[in-house]
Amino acid sequence: PPSFLLVRRLRSVTLWPHCDNQDTFSSPPFPRLHRFESCGSCRGCFSSHLFMQRGNSQRKRRLILLTVGLFAAGTIALVVYDRRLYVATGSAVSQSSRVGDMAMNAGSMQHTSSESKQARSKQARIIMRPESCTRRTDKLQAKATIAASAASTTIGGRHSQTKVIATVGPNSRKEDLISAMWQGGVDVFRIPMCYSSHTDCKEAVSLIRNVEANYNSTIGILMDLQGPKLRIGQLRDGSVAVNEGDEFVLDLNEDVGDQTRVNFPYKKVFPMITPGTIVPIGGGRVTAKVVSTGLESTTLQIIRGGQLNTNDRVNLPRVSLPYRSLTEQDIHDIDFGLEVGVDWIALSCVRTKEDVLEAKRIVGQEAFVMAKIETEVDKDELVEIVKGADAVMVARGDLGVDTAIESVPPMQKAIIALCKQMGTPVVVSTQMLDSMINAPTPTRAEASDVANAIYDGADALMLSAETSVGSYPMESVGVMQDIITAVEQSPEYRQNMDSDIKRHAPNPGYAIVPAARQIARDINAKAVVCFTSYGRIPRQVSRERTTQPVLTLSEDVRTARMLNLVWGVCPVHTPSLSYEQFSFEQVIDKAKEVAFDHGLVSRDDMLVVVASKPGEEEVAGANIMQIVQA
Repeated sequence: PPSFLLVRRLRSVTLWPHCDNQDTFSSPPFPRLHRFESCGSCRGCFSSHLFMQRGNSQRKRRLILLTVGLFAAGTIALVVYDRRLYVATGSAVSQSSRVGDMAMNAGSMQHTSSESKQARSKQARIIMRPESCTRRTDKLQAKATIAASAASTTIGGRHSQTKVIATVGPNSRKEDLISAMWQGGVDVFRIPMCYSSHTDCKEAVSLIRNVEANYNSTIGILMDLQGPKLRIGQLRDGSVAVNEGDEFVLDLNEDVGDQTRVNFPYKKVFPMITPGTIVPIGGGRVTAKVVSTGLESTTLQIIRGGQLNTNDRVNLPRVSLPYRSLTEQDIHDIDFGLEVGVDWIALSCVRTKEDVLEAKRIVGQEAFVMAKIETEVDKDELVEIVKGADAVMVARGDLGVDTAIESVPPMQKAIIALCKQMGTPVVVSTQMLDSMINAPTPTRAEASDVANAIYDGADALMLSAETSVGSYPMESVGVMQDIITAVEQSPEYRQNMDSDIKRHAPNPGYAIVPAARQIARDINAKAVVCFTSYGRIPRQVSRERTTQPVLTLSEDVRTARMLNLVWGVCPVHTPSLSYEQFSFEQVIDKAKEVAFDHGLVSRDDMLVVVASKPGEEEVAGANIMQIVQA
């Protein structure tokens, strides 16, 4: 089988021969590895040792169950562990004990609380190779069950400072898989309204909230609005292939499209299209040139063929669309999103500060508004957008179509730097690990791209098709988390964060925060603790890019969910914890308790508390800092 080609690339090979007279094998790294029997106990023992070895080891280890195949001497299983290939054979490995079943049994094993407090994202992931395309869904469910069945977990293993957003779609709209992705490191789940009905959205929110309740935690939900984007209508069987040289018509006919035409319901746009215009479709997957245009249709000639999908976006570079940023459908979606309880509203095609303010007037205090930068924006206007929005997203897919592709990297860096300077959380999205839609590992270039966004100081990174329609959602989350961990442990990352700290204009409500950052470093504090109702103080602390996690206690569950997006913040919902009911000393005692419960501190560790004590003459923002011993 092709898997044997790996033998030549690995350090060593250990063969465990099958023997009917032998009950166990004694080969490292497993002290007692049972023969592969068809009974569940042996498979459970095998899986238990894998988990025990990984949980107790201080080194990073990766376990990959590669394949199970038929061989002349019987059935074999290839296991890569710690960069070494182990081959286990045994004729008793029947079809019923394939890798998927082994993985399902592994999920039922119990772990100690100390193990579960260590990087649970590592324990949650076992990468399995599907036996065939038809069994891919079963394999993904098996991987999800592994993670979902892990022992009770806490925030203790979720201390990466850069956050992860995962998109929920047809392949991941399952509670066990959502649970697995959350345990693997996802902080916020995105629901794209351009591909989701209200029924889909309600189902996704319900599943996410179930996971949230199961783990007594807070999870952010981001509703991504469709915006005034131009999209083609329905295509026969959901997609069609078009070839170079074909003519393709966009028209107002509402019939289902085919290889020659499709509905394009934007009557106001047709007069603005000029012959010779290059039109990217589906994010550039297909490129066409305008041959002719009228009041009700436009004829295109395909100059680069490919697959067209239902609802693919049509880009008209340098055409100012006669639509405002918020469409009637967007407003309808916002009302529905607030009804089901989303935490973030992502506003598409933001071009002016007024677009953000209009969305905020509609949303009110029920959610937070994220401005998506998808086209080139005037520098002064960009400053106002960043100042007015609760967060900003660098939507590189559409940005790279509406502008020159070579301009995307410098624009990305400039937007991240501006957001960091102004204390506005910033998300980098689109094609982060795009090859993992169809492959279990990313390209090296994609890994470097993700790392560069982390080095630049992005608050969060977003997975799109990788988790919504991709075949390897868990692997995508795992790879993203692995890259984040590796980068954040590098000395260059800390140097970047320290060098990016800017001196800000004098502000009494902010002056105490840089001091808290420096003190926390000087005394080697284990965490900076904040109390907040609206999220302002932890966002100020996050702006300083502290070395320590920012443990944030909030009595408002919406604020706690929102803060899952913010760099370095570990939000905890603490109902009824307020100055009105407790003294400041009691609130600090509660913070110590939470820090202990989440594995952030040990006895006698130091904490730096930053808070705002209400009072008529107190300044707005943080006005209290205190050093406490856990």
